[in-house]
Amino acid sequence: MQGPWIMMIAGLLAAQATPDLSITLVGNAGVLLSDGTTSLLVDLPYESGAFGYMTYDPSALRPLGTAVSVVTHHHRDHFDPSHFGRREDWLILGPPSVTERLPASKVIQGDSVNIGDFAVVTIPTPHTEDHRSYRVRWRGKVLHFVGDTEVPSHLGDGPPIDLLLITPWLSCAAVDADLLRVASRSVAYHLSPDGDDRICGHVETLAQGSSFVLTAGEN
Repeated sequence: MQGPWIMMIAGLLAAQATPDLSITLVGNAGVLLSDGTTSLLVDLPYESGAFGYMTYDPSALRPLGTAVSVVTHHHRDHFDPSHFGRREDWLILGPPSVTERLPASKVIQGDSVNIGDFAVVTIPTPHTEDHRSYRVRWRGKVLHFVGDTEVPSHLGDGPPIDLLLITPWLSCAAVDADLLRVASRSVAYHLSPDGDDRICGHVETLAQGSSFVLTAGEN
């Protein structure tokens, strides 16, 4: 009996070590990533309806485990400090224009950081003075979040991308630069509420609130 029990326990441990990564398109460029132990809230919480973009209920965000906002830049359709301030247990990673007025104890410092099983790398990209895109590794998978940058050249730096979150305008620039091919799967975000977006290349469009999973790969 000892052999089967050992095999069963080993199987349970392996299952716990390689959970799926849940990905939810909350709205705008706001994406919630969670493996049940750690949650990254990319460009969340933002101001609902800012600049005519998507509305949502910030109070409905209930991330599991350690929660970290990962913010590309300070514009209100990407980050609302008043909503963040109400979440006492959340931490934040972002550029100085986002974090400079927040309590130092809540700010994660560094351009390359490990948060649970996530490795997050900051990539300075044009838009605001300190705008950044992010490349995120999770259990052998590579995800990339472009933010609002208009320049696609950074997509070609680094390893192939398993999941690319890309704006409509950058999808067209990436096609023109022959850079959309670096991603195995591309999903559009920061869409207009009226759906009147020009999207180029093989980029999926999913409804606001859609969720899907990414399965762990080889580390």
